[in-house]
Amino acid sequence: MIKFSSLSSEEKALTMLMAYFNNISLSKPRLAKLSAQVMLPALYERVFNKLKTSRIFKIEQRYHYSGSTSYKLKQEMVVPAIIELFKPENKTLLTSFRALFKNYGKSYSVDSLVRFIVSIVSPKEVEASKREYGVDVESFYKGCLNIFEEKEYKGFFISLPDKIFSSLLNIYLLDCCKADKVVDWTYLTELTIAGRAEKRDTVPVRELQGVFAFYYYLGTGEINIDLQHAIANSFTLQILAINALYKGNYPEAYKLYTKALAENNKVAPKKGIFVNPVCNYYYALTLILTNTEASFKKLNTLFGKSGTFRNMDSYFLLEPLKSYFCDSREPSISEKEYFAEFISIDKIAAAWLTLVICQHLGVFSKSIDPPSVHPNWAFLRYETRFSNNRESLSTLQSLFGGSPLLSRLEIKSAWEVRLEKLIDSANADNDKDEQDSKETKFLYLLRYNYIVPILKRRLKKGNWSMGKELSIHALKTLENVELDAGDRSLISALDEWDHKIHLSSYIKYLINCDHVYTGDTFDLQAVSIHEEKPCLIIEKKRDHTFKVSTNLPELVKDNSSSFYYKKNSDTDYSVFIPSGYERKVYKEILSQEIYPAEAEPLFVKLISTLGGKTEIHSNMVAELDNLERLNVSPRITLRIVSANDIFRVTASIHVSNSLSFVPGKGNVTTISEQSGKKIQLVRNLKQEHEYLKIINSGLVEIGFFDEGEEWMPDSITDALSIPLQSMLAFLQWCKSHEDVCVMEWVEGDKISYHPSISCQQVHIYLGQKNGWFEVEGNVEINDGQILSLHKLLELMHQSGKERFIRIGDKEFITLSSQLSRLLKRIDAVTNENRTHLQMAPAAVTLLGEFLDDDSLDIKCNAAIHDLRQRIEESSKETPSVPNTLQAHLRDYQEEGFEWMSKLTSWGAGVCLADDMGLGKTIQTITLLLEQEAKGASLIVAPASVVPNWRNELKRFAPSLKVTLLNQSEDRTKDIEEAKAGEVLVITYALLTLLQKELTSREWNIICLDEAHTIKNANTKMSKAAMLLHAQRKVILTGTPIQNHLSELWNLFQFINPGLLGSAEQFKKKFIQPIENDHSKERQSQLRRLISPFLLRRTKGDVIDELPKKNEIKLPVELSSDEMAMYEIRRREIEERVREGETDRMSMLAEITRLRQMACSCSLVDKKWKLPSSKVLSFIDLAEGLNDSGNRALVFSQFTSFFGEIRKAMDKAKLPYLYLDGSTTMMKREQLVKEFQSGKCPFFLISLKAGGLGLNLTGANYVVHLDPWWNPAIEQQATDRAYRIGQQQDVTVYHLISQHTIEEKILRLHRTKRILADSLLEGGEMSHAMTQEELLELLQEE
Repeated sequence: MIKFSSLSSEEKALTMLMAYFNNISLSKPRLAKLSAQVMLPALYERVFNKLKTSRIFKIEQRYHYSGSTSYKLKQEMVVPAIIELFKPENKTLLTSFRALFKNYGKSYSVDSLVRFIVSIVSPKEVEASKREYGVDVESFYKGCLNIFEEKEYKGFFISLPDKIFSSLLNIYLLDCCKADKVVDWTYLTELTIAGRAEKRDTVPVRELQGVFAFYYYLGTGEINIDLQHAIANSFTLQILAINALYKGNYPEAYKLYTKALAENNKVAPKKGIFVNPVCNYYYALTLILTNTEASFKKLNTLFGKSGTFRNMDSYFLLEPLKSYFCDSREPSISEKEYFAEFISIDKIAAAWLTLVICQHLGVFSKSIDPPSVHPNWAFLRYETRFSNNRESLSTLQSLFGGSPLLSRLEIKSAWEVRLEKLIDSANADNDKDEQDSKETKFLYLLRYNYIVPILKRRLKKGNWSMGKELSIHALKTLENVELDAGDRSLISALDEWDHKIHLSSYIKYLINCDHVYTGDTFDLQAVSIHEEKPCLIIEKKRDHTFKVSTNLPELVKDNSSSFYYKKNSDTDYSVFIPSGYERKVYKEILSQEIYPAEAEPLFVKLISTLGGKTEIHSNMVAELDNLERLNVSPRITLRIVSANDIFRVTASIHVSNSLSFVPGKGNVTTISEQSGKKIQLVRNLKQEHEYLKIINSGLVEIGFFDEGEEWMPDSITDALSIPLQSMLAFLQWCKSHEDVCVMEWVEGDKISYHPSISCQQVHIYLGQKNGWFEVEGNVEINDGQILSLHKLLELMHQSGKERFIRIGDKEFITLSSQLSRLLKRIDAVTNENRTHLQMAPAAVTLLGEFLDDDSLDIKCNAAIHDLRQRIEESSKETPSVPNTLQAHLRDYQEEGFEWMSKLTSWGAGVCLADDMGLGKTIQTITLLLEQEAKGASLIVAPASVVPNWRNELKRFAPSLKVTLLNQSEDRTKDIEEAKAGEVLVITYALLTLLQKELTSREWNIICLDEAHTIKNANTKMSKAAMLLHAQRKVILTGTPIQNHLSELWNLFQFINPGLLGSAEQFKKKFIQPIENDHSKERQSQLRRLISPFLLRRTKGDVIDELPKKNEIKLPVELSSDEMAMYEIRRREIEERVREGETDRMSMLAEITRLRQMACSCSLVDKKWKLPSSKVLSFIDLAEGLNDSGNRALVFSQFTSFFGEIRKAMDKAKLPYLYLDGSTTMMKREQLVKEFQSGKCPFFLISLKAGGLGLNLTGANYVVHLDPWWNPAIEQQATDRAYRIGQQQDVTVYHLISQHTIEEKILRLHRTKRILADSLLEGGEMSHAMTQEELLELLQEE
């Protein structure tokens, strides 16, 4: 459609008239009569015909095919026409239109769409109405999209309500994404971020920024939003998901996309699928790469949502993927269908993606013509591997963080996939298949002391019903349900007249039953019921008497029962079924508990006789000397089987191939035959058990088990599943505990492991080439096995934070702590250069401790020795402050000067980054004076501070000759003839103009003031600065990093070229790990790398001028009614925690309510009418402060509590200001100014809204109404008053309700800092509190 801006003035006038009459259809004569007020009839006829030809009219025929014709303006033109009409220059025209409309008919009113547009462009006009009700939103969006790219309407779009603009932006960018249209991202950034800076913290703007960030990421490959603090909506979650997908973290991507789809379903016209086909493309690949049964089911579901008539872009994207990966068949899309579907330019993105998918799967030939339009958006260029002259695929890979996703799909022929699936299906567990096909599921539920039979039926969707409880009659007449032998035995044993199935009577029928559960139908927990053998325990005591007992004391109390059971836990039961012989023997022998010493011969005979007929535990091993005895080693055999880097470990006491025992369980003695002769196998059960405890402690030590967790196998097949990294640590532990356990590997599964490769196995050589130091070396792994230093560092990177480094398929190494430190240091200071490592000369200082270690085999050439000697000599010298300096330096300033002098003396550049106002200029002037005899120096500074440099140099260093090049008459001459004792000062702008002259000579000292001016490496200014030559380079800046780490790279590239590698190397090595992955290790390495050359002191570090601060705990005694209410609630919560009846989130919500009750019961119980003791205490305190002329900041986490405080202050006529999260930025500034000027004595501030970023030194009192978990957050709030500029002592009151959770929180501040620090700012916990920790907070004192 024609643009409004392209119309002539007459055409615009008629268009504006029709827009004002937007809700009225006008016939041509009527329109001519109205337009006669603004143009001549002949002109109207020409204008009307021109506009009609341009097709901006919507023509309506009355009575369908007969009757008069009427005209309305197409909706796309209404928005720009109304915007134009309400400009000041069209005031006369607007007045005429108003009169015409008024005379047209009293029954008409200005269209709601017009009124809404006017409310945005000219809100004071009579037509303005911000009510969105009745507005034709679709027409409004059409009109806005028609002018969206025209920058003259920038103000209009910035003025739009944030929610409306967010929807509009989404529609626009969705169309651009689908059409792969070139987007002016800079302009959109102005509309979205810069234009809404004042409202950036509001929810609608944060939502809007999430929308923009998603499309910006797809379009550029860059993330322009802080995802950690962004609102979690469909767009931000997808950024995280796609980012995780490219980095290979498929489970995380799957989880995030599931959440993103759930958020999308809340607003999407069709649930279960994204409107944007690109989103469906990434979601589908997430499901495929996750590679689970559940994910492929979701892929099937997603495809089902894409339409059956092939009229959606997503269908063509999903059909090939679904056919191949879910159905194992060739995709059905033909090339003819493809060209028919994607003939439109509005579907370029889907066309390209469908093409590469079908080519990758072998559906389309490689020679098929691609879309005529080359990909524009970054994601599309990368996924289609389309490279242009602007960038390489490697650049895109560095942006997205991994290879293109399609290249990761393993593609085989469809017939091959189909046959493999059939083979896998044939090998699958038949029992599981049968179970899956069952229509009913029978199970038992243990409830109190009863067994409840439950029958579940499969629902239509495939899931199971809640289940129906069966009566005994129903159970005995059950049909068409598969029962096992145990079920049938139980049913047969039941009596018809039994009302319930008692656990004590029928549990024996459930031994080894696999369908017994406890809990409820929503949360079933499997129960293990197993048989345990009764045993006789004969213990010889120190006085030689004998104590006889059993593990089944019930057998003595009740000898009539056929079986007995013991509840070990809610999910574990033991059943004992003694034989008739055992009943008789146990009854006889246990009739007496203690036997005299004279019974020993008979006990020896009894044990020999009973052996094999019942289990006997005894410490009488020595007495049984009539049989040859063989002591069984208590050392535990750990048998290991591996599968996909998961290791199953079983434990046993191995006697022979046919005889093994469970460690610590079973008989002390066992009679066995060897070579036809009976022998007595004697086990040390106590030692076996002790060894098992040692193994458990080892599992805790390696971090596989938590403290208190243990593995006590009940059989020799009970296995632990241990992942690879834990298994390697356990392997190392086992090697150092070979007296406790021995490892037995299944053939082919054994891991080769070389522990603690030491520095003595490393050989390194440092040489010099082209001004760089090269680092080469190798590491001896084993006999004849050598790794290059370069390769080992590469393997370390691949292993990430893992302790064990994989050097082969099943071969691993660990490094000694010294070697690990050495390699990490080399990694930090070197950068890859093809096949070797190189290092900047300045970095040699960071290797000093290793180069001085004679035990290491590190060889250096003469250049390195010379440099180290210069560094050592400079460190021994103490520079003196020149006598010509006309100032007295403070101690820290003198230290700064000495630091600069020492480092620059051996060729290193320095960055002085002290806080503003600490004297960076005077410290640099001292250095200039010290070095004045060695040549002319150059100062580069912003124009605004050049006069200050001139004045400071003249004031403090009158011996130096100062020349301002900006004011010089012959700049070239001044530069060429500058000599020792002269300092030239120049602006950054002039640096670019005089680049040739300034770079043609070497300077003594070059100093860049406000050096962050050259933070952008691509500017002419920065490039000019890099070409300057000097013996010493100094940069001054209070903000070495303003926005991104890349800025730091450019500053250091100036002072110490190559120290941080190339820009690309720095990005890969430091920026991405630190900014994206929050790598503490890389952060530490970077800090170590730059710290020798960067000096930063804050005012708090060096200035001791702040007044005193007094902290006072003000106890608040709650009334008896308040305490009673509080205690009832506390006990209810405590009981639920003890019983485990509540989930963690509900528990935290309850604790928050307790904290609120400690402030005021009415915050939790709206019916509470009694006054709050804490409110009364605060009012008493506030009245005293007000009467004595003091001023206070008052903080609370609960804005609802502030509501009560404000009512009480109003009643007491105490003036106050109030600020919370809803306060606008402009209002905040106004409130701060009012308070600082002394207009009001009290400032009530929400802890979250005002705890940071405010300067309120006008207060000399701070009141915390309620304690926060983390004392650091309270401290930050207190520092609003206690900071530089505060002239008075500051008193801080903490109002603490006695005998409540507030005292526990205060105790955390003092005695449990770790727990307090683990609580996130904002109230959510960063770790899951245990039941014990919750109880500690809730228990009564």
